[in-house]
Amino acid sequence: MQNPFIASDQVCQMVSENKGITYEVQCVTARFRTDEDFVRELLPPCYRMPELPMATLMLGKVKNHGPQAVDRGYTYCDLGILGFDCRYEDLKEPAEYTPVVYFNQEAVIYSGREFLGEPKRYGRTEFFLFNDHVSASLVRFGQSIAEIEADLGPDLGRQEPVISYGAHLKCCLTHQQNEMMYDPVAAVSRREFLALHKRVGSGSLKLIGGFKDALDEIPVIGDCGFEYQECLITYTNPLDTKSYPNREDFMPYYMGTCQNYVRHI
Repeated sequence: MQNPFIASDQVCQMVSENKGITYEVQCVTARFRTDEDFVRELLPPCYRMPELPMATLMLGKVKNHGPQAVDRGYTYCDLGILGFDCRYEDLKEPAEYTPVVYFNQEAVIYSGREFLGEPKRYGRTEFFLFNDHVSASLVRFGQSIAEIEADLGPDLGRQEPVISYGAHLKCCLTHQQNEMMYDPVAAVSRREFLALHKRVGSGSLKLIGGFKDALDEIPVIGDCGFEYQECLITYTNPLDTKSYPNREDFMPYYMGTCQNYVRHI
């Protein structure tokens, strides 16, 4: 009988052959311009300022497109992603740095933290689409910390795939939790967005924040653009990771995201 705490050779083989994963996503996004100095301070040293300081909040639901190797089934999950445009190395395509990401499924949270260093937190997404109106709310500790309301135009149908990159910062503290165990790592994932349904609209974005989430301190400049999508998002990792020896320069960015469980000290 296989010990339940030891992975089988079959599972290890499946993982070794993993080339990426595709998710089915139903979401609404609010895209807005933010403050240039805010983004410059936010980005770790491995990432550069974009041409324009733009940010995107995505709220919705996600399900893996086909069974994952180790889950032997499907993952259904709430989704909340706050991303800021950035540049990495000589990539021509845009990249997105995410200082906070919210999900409500255990495996999704710990796997993202362990594999890519994503600062995933627990959060629920209330999501409603009725006729031409979509409403979404990101909930933490029983409190709504971000809300999107939008009136939508007609379905534009299937779109051409869009390539971008997710820019992550992977770090780890020692067992004494007073210094980094290894040099910080820039882990950049390739993302292919294939919208099967897309609707553009107008609406409102509220960054309310909470006692552990400082979303209300993010500057929103001008009007937002709103989109509703039902899409397939495929993640692969063709780029090598890159490590940086100046650990002390990266510590504030790691402690302010993955290890940030209070707003201010």
